Amino acid sequence: MEITNIIRTPELKLEYNREQAEGLWKINRILAPITVIIPAVLVMFSDPLNFPALYTEMFVGRMFAIISGIVVVVSSFIPAAKYRGQFFAFLLFFGSSLMAAHLSAVMQNDSSVLLYWVFVSIIGCGLLPINLFYTILVMAVSFIYFLVAYFSRGFYADVAFRMTLINVGSASIVAMAFKTAQFRIREREFLFRKKLEKANDEIEGLNEKLTDENLHLSTELAVAKHIQTLVLPQKEEYSNFSDLDISCLMIPADEVGGDYYDVISFDKGGIITIGDVTDHGLHSGLIMMMVHTAVRALSQIEKDDTKKIFEIINKLLYDFRHKTADHRIMTLIILKYFGEGRFKLTGQHESIIIISKEKKITEIPSLDYGMYAGLEDNVTDYLDILDFELKNGDVLILYTDGLTEAMNDKNEEFGKSGIIEAAVPVRSGSADEIKSAIVKRCLNHLGNEKVYDDMSLLIIKKLNKGSNVWETEL
Repeated sequence: MEITNIIRTPELKLEYNREQAEGLWKINRILAPITVIIPAVLVMFSDPLNFPALYTEMFVGRMFAIISGIVVVVSSFIPAAKYRGQFFAFLLFFGSSLMAAHLSAVMQNDSSVLLYWVFVSIIGCGLLPINLFYTILVMAVSFIYFLVAYFSRGFYADVAFRMTLINVGSASIVAMAFKTAQFRIREREFLFRKKLEKANDEIEGLNEKLTDENLHLSTELAVAKHIQTLVLPQKEEYSNFSDLDISCLMIPADEVGGDYYDVISFDKGGIITIGDVTDHGLHSGLIMMMVHTAVRALSQIEKDDTKKIFEIINKLLYDFRHKTADHRIMTLIILKYFGEGRFKLTGQHESIIIISKEKKITEIPSLDYGMYAGLEDNVTDYLDILDFELKNGDVLILYTDGLTEAMNDKNEEFGKSGIIEAAVPVRSGSADEIKSAIVKRCLNHLGNEKVYDDMSLLIIKKLNKGSNVWETEL
């Protein structure tokens, strides 16, 4: 097939040629029998001059057309010869066109000239699946032969013949112009298809790469979530408080979150912390684990100075933010427990809720006792300490915003009211029972909605000193 300057690379040229040859192979199987019949019909029904030589030429031309047609038909069914089909088709059309020109030029009958005009027009369209070079060659040779035969007759000047000559030339020009345009369209369609295939291959490659990266990332996130749950305090760690009944729970979202809580016991008292890193994802989980490690280490050094612990954690996060150009900060409160129900609170987080044995609800905002950790370089001037005390049977509830902001299908948040309404009826029960009641009510509130943020909950109930048995409400 003709290859213009549009298709430059040898690989594309070869592929384009093979594709077009494949198309020719299929088309010629249909066209070849038709083009074998047409010249034979022309010879049979034409009225030639009474010259023996002319009969001989007609016979030779007819046999040439028939044999060429048979070669094309046979070769089109042989897979090994299909790429040579265009040359065989050229032989066929060349013979047919040449003979039609000869017959029309030497006939005294103007109907033969008109028949040539019609036939050349058919040939012009029939040559469309053939190489443009072959097309031009056939049209040129047949037309030149036509002119030579015409002038050899002594300038037969019939008006119909002249008009036919003009029409034949016009038909040839139109056929070649249409043929050229068709090749341009084919080439552009071929190139567009190749570009589309290349783009599809690139997209498939990117999709495969993205799938692999997502799988790798999912594995990393799963490991991070597992590590995050491992660093949370276990029951045996917070059962060392003789006069506190403690129960903790974290319900993780699909992503790695920044929820953090810890319970650290000493010989006398201990430290209880809860916080939440802003945003979600692996980075937030990393900060949470960094704070967990730092608090654990600092609690052994500065166990009595919660302000000092908060200042160091704040400085750590502030430096980390600026070193990594990260935007994440953290809410954090640190409670120092001295025993006998006495607590000291420092930091800023969600309001803490205290439910007394007598159903009295106390909500303590932490805004006045600290600020977000990591927001400022030095937070000493923003820190304060709150001292409070739990009486026997009192319940202290700590939580993260994932619990209060849990939203149902009506866009209604669970809220602090949901926590209180769930906890009050079971306040005389164990910390586990209170925790279970709150979680159950929250999940019922959510219904089929997705959990978009980690939900953490700590229940601390004051017991009689030295007893792990909670008081029963009378």
